Parts: sequence; structure tokens; C-alpha cells
Amino acid sequence: MKVEVEHGKLLIAVARLGGLADEVERGRARASAGTPVDLPSLDVLPAKVAWMCAQVPDLEDLAALALLLDTGGTGSAAFEMPGDTWDVEAMLDGAVAARFGPDFATDSGLDDDQLRALLIAFGSVGKTLPPEVDVMTPGELRTLVVEHPDLARALTGLSPRPGAGPEGTIFSLLQPVLTAPGGGAEIHEERRIAARDLFESLPSDQASILAMMFPSTVGTLSGVPFSNLAAANTVRIVVALDDERTNLSDLEARHEHHQHDWDFLGRNNDDLEGPIEDSGRRIDLYESILRDDRQILFFDPSGDGAMVEIDRPVTASTQNVGVLVPGTTSDLPSFDGNARRSRTFSDADPDGALSMITWMGGDLPDSIGRDAPFANYAIDLGPGLADFSHDVRLEIERAGSPARTTYAGHSYGGAVVGRSELHALDADRVLHIESAGMGHDVHDAGDLPSSQSGVDRYSMTAPGDLIELAQGAPQVTDNIGHGADPDDFPGTVRLHTGDKVGGTPNTGVGSHTSVFQEGSDAWQNMYAVFTGGKVETYRSPNYEHVFTGRGVATYQDGWNDDGEKVDIP
Repeated sequence: MKVEVEHGKLLIAVARLGGLADEVERGRARASAGTPVDLPSLDVLPAKVAWMCAQVPDLEDLAALALLLDTGGTGSAAFEMPGDTWDVEAMLDGAVAARFGPDFATDSGLDDDQLRALLIAFGSVGKTLPPEVDVMTPGELRTLVVEHPDLARALTGLSPRPGAGPEGTIFSLLQPVLTAPGGGAEIHEERRIAARDLFESLPSDQASILAMMFPSTVGTLSGVPFSNLAAANTVRIVVALDDERTNLSDLEARHEHHQHDWDFLGRNNDDLEGPIEDSGRRIDLYESILRDDRQILFFDPSGDGAMVEIDRPVTASTQNVGVLVPGTTSDLPSFDGNARRSRTFSDADPDGALSMITWMGGDLPDSIGRDAPFANYAIDLGPGLADFSHDVRLEIERAGSPARTTYAGHSYGGAVVGRSELHALDADRVLHIESAGMGHDVHDAGDLPSSQSGVDRYSMTAPGDLIELAQGAPQVTDNIGHGADPDDFPGTVRLHTGDKVGGTPNTGVGSHTSVFQEGSDAWQNMYAVFTGGKVETYRSPNYEHVFTGRGVATYQDGWNDDGEKVDIP
């Protein structure tokens, strides 16, 4: 027997039947309390109420089934009854297995009510439901995912399937196609816009649910609105947190076991202390993200890890977007330190018009002496940063914002920003902060593509920072060296690093990181670049030479000259 059902009417029936049961029970209680004698007619009502309540799960199962089968979004679904039985639960199990895989219901770790609500929410994406129908909200789904890591893990294993609805559109964006006239880059840009259009075509709640439904796909898809990227990556971080807690427990158990081993060097097998500390810091990071609902735009926990975070949504009132790329030794355990640097700038904007992004889109060197001289990290990361810059521009344009963008690279991060310019980084301003160089193979302005002709560039290097040894160093091989010195690159404005908050010059080895001291002259200049303020250009240091019993001691006691005041457009 063929049956056709309308999921909207079924969901209305669920709500009204539940409401009717409540009203009957309240009426019975009022009537019973309002009479001094027994009313036998009231005695049958509890059984009727119980019967009505018992029908709700079956109706919900049927509504979920109809929603899952309505792949075209027509509002109804037709299916064949298996024999003469009306086993909705079995039919729903079959539909779930066909759509999400045979083990999804079990692997999710949810009870029947939770799973039913989840399926209704998933099935509603791309469909118009009656206004009086309530389904699970994105906030409720997020809570469910955080509380059930098994569900998060099951979701990360889902892949979109072909079809007529939003899921099918995502599937089509992942398929190989013949090269367009403009090459692969043209296809990539078309898909970026198509992904954006898909999520913007849905009501915001449905777009968020779609992102959490396929987190492994959506979380890495170019063009997806940042809020939906964050929703997808929340699911992935729940899984990473669960994995990392297991990893830490294993490390601690091994460490404790090894303390009882005989050790010739007397170190008590403490070689696991570093990994234990790193694991704990990852856990702290993941817990902070979930607790504070931080917006993660990209995430990869493998190896040293990768993460991109925006600290404030881009809206129509956003005036500036800054992207800070960290340098050597940056990884997931240290990500929060770099994120805090970014937040000092956005927190200082009294109008909330600056959004800061911390971009650690892949592996960075682990060691200054061993890895940092090599350019392969920047060569690998540059195209990814350039591609991300087009997502940033799309986010700005779709928000109706006039925001200007600044891409700032600190230390090795400067070499990453430099290499990204070779791949058409979409930036209004570029800022090199104690930067290793303009990027491998970038020696003069002629090495940059025409797309970069309108970029305003700024640089700052504190006197005595050892990074000076790398700036402009010869590229002796195809993988050593980071291009020209940013401070004297044609068209670049060199900025003053100035004094620390206490008034002492921000110079020497420690200046490599102390330039980020909030409120210092260097920090004020960075903030002005990010927000389009007024900067002070480079001032040369003044050195004093003091004769001592051991020779001449040289120290800096101020500055030789005054810098110019320059307005940032």
C-alpha cells in the first residue's frame, strides 16, 4: 500500500496532540477539585490522556520519516508500506540507515527522544514548515553535540549525498569538473560564490544546522559564511577534545608507569612531561572555545595543528578587519597566546568596528635555528592565506561593510604574508612586524603580481632584534632565505618601534615579542595601521658608549631624531 504524508501537518498534529493531552488533564484536575462528589466520567480520562501521549512518538517518527524522504522539498513524501504492518519505527530506521549510514543511530549515543528531535531538525533543512512548528534550534543542537561527543564523532563521519536539496548542492560543489576557460582558479571562485549563495538562501537556523550536519565538509569549504564555518568547527572541536582527553590520560599513565623503571641517567623517564604539558594546553584551548563559543573558521588538530579564529563578527558597521599571522614555534598549544595578542587590538577599539583574525593556517617552524631559515613553510602556507583573503573580502561585501583589510605577519609570519602576495592576496594594507622578509623570491617590487599594485605596505623592526640577520639574507638555495628586507622594500613605510610603556626603549633581543606590549609605541603604531589612524615613522636609535674596566659598554639611551606623522588611508 502506498502512503503519502505531509510532514508539516504531522508536526502540527504532534504539537496539538500534546497540547490537547495537557488541556484534558488540566480540565479533569479542575473538575475533580471543584466537586464534592465522585464523577465516574472523569475516571476514564487519565487513560485517554495516556493514549494521546503514547501517539506522539509515533507521529514524530512519521514526521521525521516524511522529512527525510522529502529530498525535493515539496512538502510531502510518498512511500510503500511494508506489507500490511504499520511499523513506522522500522521504516524510519531504514531511512536513517540509507541516508546517514547503518550505524549512525547507534553511534550517536542519543536516546530515542533526542535522536528523533535531531532527525526532524536535519530533515527540516531546505524545507518550509508551518510557523507554529518548533524544531530543534542551532543552540539546542550545539548543546546536544557538546554533551554527546559520540554524536559529534558520528557527524564528522557524514558526507553529503547527491540530491535536489541543500545537501545535494554541497555534494555537487565537491565533484571534479572539466577545466573552465579561466582554469581551475575560475572554477574555485565560482564554487566559493555558490557555497555562499547556498547558505545565505536558507533561514539562519537551517544554515547553522546544515553546517553542523556535515562539519568535516562545511568546516573547510571556501565561501561558507564565517558563522556557519564556526558552527561546523565546533562539532569537530568536540571530537578533538574527547580525543585529547584520552591522549592525556594515556600519557599520564605511561609517565607514572615509567617512574618506577630503572634509569641510568637518573631522569626518571621524564621525556613525556613536554607532551603532557602540550596535551593539557590543547585541552584548555578546546574547552575555552566551547565554553566561550569562540568563532573558529578553520581547524586541523593533526601534527602541530592549525586554527583560524575571528574574535568579532563582520557586520555592516565593521570598519576594519585585521589578520595577524604568527611566526616560529606557533602551534595549537600556544595558539591562545597569539589570539590574545589579536584581541588587544579589537578590544581597544571603542566603537567595536575592528574585527581581528588570528590566522595559523598550517605548520610553522618549530625551531629558530633548525627550521626557520627554510622557506618551505611559507611557500606551503602562502597560497592558503591568499585564498582565505578572498573569503574575508566576500564576508565583508555580503555584510554590506566598507571595511578595509590589513594582513600583518610577525617574524616568520611576515614571510608567509609575503609569499601570499605572490598568489594575489586581497589586502588593502600589509604590515611586517619584526618580519623575516618579504617572502622567498620577492626581491623588489617587480617580483609582485599586478594584483598587489594598490596595497599599502608598512614595516617595523626594533633595533637590536636578531631577526635583522635574516632580513634580506641571500637565497643560497631554492629553500633558504625569505626575500628582501621589509624595512627598505620600495614603497614600504618603516614605522617607529619606540619605547615600552615604562619609557625604556623597545630594543634588543627581547623586542622581538615586546613590541606587542599593549600601549607601547610599537603597539600604538600597529593599532593605527589596523584601524586607519596616524602612525609615526622610523626613528634611529641613539647609543652611548661607556668605558669600563673591561672595555667599552654600549647601550641605547633614546632616539636621534623625530619620525614623521603619517595618516593611514
